[in-house]
Amino acid sequence: MNLGYIGKDQLLGRAETDFKKEEKHTGTQSKLGRDAFLKLLVTQLKYQDPTSPMDDKEMTAQLAQFSSLESLNNIDKGIEDISSKLDDKSIFSGINFLNTEIKAPGHEISKQGKDISNVTYTLKGDTARTYVNIFDQSGNILNTVELGPKKAGSYSFTWDGKDFNGNKAPDGKYVVSFGGEDKNGKSVLIDTQVYGKVVAITKRDNNIYLRLADGREIAMDQVSDVSTSDNHQ
Repeated sequence: MNLGYIGKDQLLGRAETDFKKEEKHTGTQSKLGRDAFLKLLVTQLKYQDPTSPMDDKEMTAQLAQFSSLESLNNIDKGIEDISSKLDDKSIFSGINFLNTEIKAPGHEISKQGKDISNVTYTLKGDTARTYVNIFDQSGNILNTVELGPKKAGSYSFTWDGKDFNGNKAPDGKYVVSFGGEDKNGKSVLIDTQVYGKVVAITKRDNNIYLRLADGREIAMDQVSDVSTSDNHQ
């Protein structure tokens, strides 16, 4: 009589019980983890019927499953390592922007005393009327500046820091929005770019941002021009 033999049904029942215990501890509900797989395989070997050992093909298939599981775990770890290294590389590349003057698409400017960041706007066609609206951070319009007719091309604009009534606006961040109409009253497309000096690099939501001296932030992948000059401040 073989006292150490456990029947197939009992083995499956035990394995299922062990797996459910592991689910409770690990929170894994959808697939058999590596440790649980090894535990099940060792249990099968330990309690198999000596008179009818596990078939070689079955053993090979289970080992192949384990090998595939191990490979997937290694691939996941490799991807995590690569991702971490890429993030480190991105942050390191951002250091090259420190203390440089950058230009990037945007609509936000800043006012600090008499220092007001300027803006470049590019007209895609001739305009009979060109204007710019200045808004505060709450979306309230402070002023509208008429710029007159313009030929297609790029121009620079610096707000004088005053509202509709000629009063000086407080220091802070503001938003500019350019508009243009051709001689037939149709809108003309206008691109806007802002400037600033980079003083720090930060990572947020898997993106690298360049922090400017006035507190604004520009996504590093949006930078279109870099200079060591302070001509734009």
